[in-house]
Amino acid sequence: LLTEKMLEELLANADMRIRQKAQFELVDRGVKGFDIFKSVAQNSNNQFARIHAMWGMAQLARENNALGGVFTTFLKDKDAEIIAQAAKLIGDVKYQAAAADLVPLLTNGNDRVKFFAAEALGRLKYTAATADIIKMLEVNNDQDVYLRHAGVLALSRFGADEAAINLKNSP
Repeated sequence: LLTEKMLEELLANADMRIRQKAQFELVDRGVKGFDIFKSVAQNSNNQFARIHAMWGMAQLARENNALGGVFTTFLKDKDAEIIAQAAKLIGDVKYQAAAADLVPLLTNGNDRVKFFAAEALGRLKYTAATADIIKMLEVNNDQDVYLRHAGVLALSRFGADEAAINLKNSP
């Protein structure tokens, strides 16, 4: 039986299969695992370890939505991939309280951040972001098909039919 400390160290392993097994074992350990995940996500210098820690927290937050609040702290991280993962996971666990925090990410300099923010806003059905998503689509100018997809999907998820119809003559 591996100790929590050993599992924590395995979250940084070069082999993804080992990282995932450590992640899943820590999820099975519940609150202890969550505390370890939170510490790793906040303090590790290893991006893989941080991402697996965030994924583990999301697994637990799917069972207890209140835990989803932890992801808001990562929306201002220095690492764009951590920000993108935080946005994605907020949408995945449907942590509604963070919806407004995702809107500024639609203008982030990193396209993955914008993509996951738009996707999460759609999953949260945050209609207050309609104009911001349309602006993201305009700025994208049909250059990045992934951003176009994320924006259109978000609009469709929260039923922005009228806003979409009003764009019928827009390039």
